[in-house]
Amino acid sequence: MPLQSGGYTFKPHEMPFMPGSPASPEHPKKRRLAYLAIGLLLALSSGFQNGLLTASLPQLRGDLSLDLQQGGWIQAAYFMAYACMSVLFFKVRKAYGLQRFVRITLFAQLAASLLQLVYHHYEVQLIACVAAAIAASGLLVLSIYYMMQGFTGTKKLVGLVFGLGLMQVGTPLAQSLVPLLYGDGNLNGVFAFQATLALACTACLFALPLPPGITVRKSFTLTDALSFTLFASGIALLCAFLVQGRTVWWTTQWLGWLLAGGVGLTGLALYIESTRHKPMLDWHWMTVPQILIFAVMGTMARLLTSEQTVGAAGLMGAVGVGSAQMSTFYLIVAGGMLAGVVGSLILLDINDIRRPVMVALACFALGAWLEIGVGIQTRPAQLYFSQFIVAFASLLFMGPMMLEGALRALAKSPDHMMSFSAVFGLSQTLGGLAGAAAFSAFLTYRTRDHLAAIAQNLTLSNPALAADIQRNAAALSATLSDPVLLQGRAVSQITAQAGKEASVAAYSDLFALLAAMAAVSTLVAVALWLYRRHYKIDILAAEKAKVFAALGNRVSDDI
Repeated sequence: MPLQSGGYTFKPHEMPFMPGSPASPEHPKKRRLAYLAIGLLLALSSGFQNGLLTASLPQLRGDLSLDLQQGGWIQAAYFMAYACMSVLFFKVRKAYGLQRFVRITLFAQLAASLLQLVYHHYEVQLIACVAAAIAASGLLVLSIYYMMQGFTGTKKLVGLVFGLGLMQVGTPLAQSLVPLLYGDGNLNGVFAFQATLALACTACLFALPLPPGITVRKSFTLTDALSFTLFASGIALLCAFLVQGRTVWWTTQWLGWLLAGGVGLTGLALYIESTRHKPMLDWHWMTVPQILIFAVMGTMARLLTSEQTVGAAGLMGAVGVGSAQMSTFYLIVAGGMLAGVVGSLILLDINDIRRPVMVALACFALGAWLEIGVGIQTRPAQLYFSQFIVAFASLLFMGPMMLEGALRALAKSPDHMMSFSAVFGLSQTLGGLAGAAAFSAFLTYRTRDHLAAIAQNLTLSNPALAADIQRNAAALSATLSDPVLLQGRAVSQITAQAGKEASVAAYSDLFALLAAMAAVSTLVAVALWLYRRHYKIDILAAEKAKVFAALGNRVSDDI
């Protein structure tokens, strides 16, 4: 049955590529620019959901008088919901259409903003974080659809890179804005900003809706619902395990139950899917070598990107730099990410899709290497260049990887886009959380080792130590008169300084570890690239032929 809208009948080449996606009519230039502008807003809004939460969490814990574990559950609630929504939303779009998907996304965004703005309670914040995660997942997909409407022909795939990249840029931008939004010292300014973004997105989506799509009403079955429930529950428990493990430490008994439940439920869901004739998630396709390599690459990208979130940002916290002093730092990071998006498009060659990956890995190695040897006097300005390089690499890497995965999925069948979304989403979310957890544990153990080494020299027989204690006591004598208390305070200052030096030395070790990981990965990637170049192997030849034949276009050199 021909697809019609407003009396217009869509031509065969304008039809949606798969159920749940919009049609692709030939828009006039002004309309394409409008779609691009709205896609930009949606992508940044998606990134803002995570960035605003991350940056405001310490303040939120203070406002609500939360302990570390309660604060961890707020963060876990966000990632638990975000990790699962890409799979569910794919089914929603396919079975119930784009407009219902848009309404769900907007409702979630508005609900999250209003709940945070009006109700300042712990339980409400948990619900708001779940709603924010739902909104972030939906806004990302919508931003890609809107971006793709702004391009023509095979260039539509550029919208995929733009949407994903600009979403990532939104996170550091939000972190740079939060100190400016504090206003009178509370988070009302942050929540008001979120509400304003939600209203702006709502107005834009209603002012210029996406072209219609097609639906398959019976595509969502009871077995799909069972599989998704088990899968989502398992992934949620794994996210909670990785987030809370950093807070309560890994030997806590109930963490073991979270891990066992997460692995068990996820495994049961995948087993059910492996026995179905038309699975929601094609487990067999997800485990073929090419897709496993894709998943490993995605996880590696997230691990190396932890150099920023756990490494550089953590280091600044260790040396006493507050969030208000980090605004320029995060602007530099955002600029690096934006440069990475542009660089990805410049270097993107569908006939040599792994070339930007090599450059990105080399940049990861260089950025981490430049930060080896940091000290307690290190300040954000000294990390601007290295962090710009790391930020650039994070999105230079992501674009080609995303495009490769999408091509492999579409070549198999449009239905495999859901399996691709699951692989990509999990590699990013769980990879990021696992990286943060592993590197945090590494920092803990290395701090302990460095502190033990420093403690060997912290004896009263050490003349240098005795002199430091006397200097501290002299500086404190103006406010303290009790000699015992004075001596104790002077010693505690020495101890605190030793702890800070040990922590900073651990961060230097982390940067060395990440530099080594990135360097080895670069060498492997270059060797494989040279091998394929020598034997003229095109790893996506079959996939490109199928996808572009289905699109009704020939592969062109402009992508």
